[in-house]
Amino acid sequence: MSDKYMTGLSAKELLDSLETEGFADNRKEIMQFLIARKGEKEMPLYLRILLGVGAFISSLCLIGFLVAAEIISFRSEVELNIWGIFFIIAAVVLQRTSGQKEDSVKHCFMMQSSFCAMATGKTLFVAGVTQATDTAWGIPVAALIITILTYNVYKMSTDRFLSSFAVLFSLMSNILWNLDMGDARIFLVNAFFLLQVIAASILLTYGKAKRDYIPLFYAFVFSLCVTVVFLTVQPNLEYGGNDALTHPVFINLVLTISLIALIGWAAGKPGKLKKEPLLIASCGAVLLGVISAPGVLLAIGLLIMGYAGHEKLLLTMGGLIMPVSLFFYYYNMDLTLDRKSAILVSGGLLLLAGRCYLRYRKLDAEV
Repeated sequence: MSDKYMTGLSAKELLDSLETEGFADNRKEIMQFLIARKGEKEMPLYLRILLGVGAFISSLCLIGFLVAAEIISFRSEVELNIWGIFFIIAAVVLQRTSGQKEDSVKHCFMMQSSFCAMATGKTLFVAGVTQATDTAWGIPVAALIITILTYNVYKMSTDRFLSSFAVLFSLMSNILWNLDMGDARIFLVNAFFLLQVIAASILLTYGKAKRDYIPLFYAFVFSLCVTVVFLTVQPNLEYGGNDALTHPVFINLVLTISLIALIGWAAGKPGKLKKEPLLIASCGAVLLGVISAPGVLLAIGLLIMGYAGHEKLLLTMGGLIMPVSLFFYYYNMDLTLDRKSAILVSGGLLLLAGRCYLRYRKLDAEV
């Protein structure tokens, strides 16, 4: 970043400047928003990913050792639940006694051990409940119970994200792979997708949402990405439910409305949607909703959220989903190659024409 973008302004001075220029109408709400998100210093993203992968592998190895040594038996659900609760309690104790010096060997070792113990405990608890219920629905139920009980007790963002995502992923998996539901499965997929969009929207736009719920927001977003990617590649899979979920019209509708709302949110207030550039963008969103795939709409939404919120992770997710969605969208079109090529060329020319129009009307500036 060049020097011209670097300033020595404090948060208070920046708010004073924005308030003077008329860009900060409600200073109290802005301060509450900033304070709610101010917390302990987080590790870099790549370290958190490595921590999660390491804890997962360590927990599997630990469970394998306990089973091989005949300390734990998967034949007894009561025993699995008891051991699961024991490891969860041990994880909380290790975290609370790890010390305050984050760069010390003791802190790093105890935090790694704590995360491994938590992953082991939750896995054993879920396995015990699933075995007791003797149904696949026991997995999301057990994951939901243990996530609710530990979310505000075990304050590690990686664990919060993984636990929340495990609940959402197991729920969607049970819906998608339960072929005995018939037409009810289509309704459940659409309803569950809508509920996730609403929950993510509330966590994104509600200024009083605590910083503790940011991992939950990312869990909803990541779950939406996995669902949309599955719907995108589904026609190419050997999957018994292809006919039921081939045309996700409802999901396209939900994502189109969400995309228009995101455009208004990024602009600062919904009222700005009446301005010409945002009105054109909204019309483009509607057009995409009619002719495009869910993955394209979701990718654009992630890019808008990432750009407006300066979140590199959301930008990266949107950038990854976009080419995958476009590839399968054109691959699955029942057209000849020359017609597909013509569509690609026409789409590119249309985008260039739109860009030239915005520059000619000087509508490409921030509004």
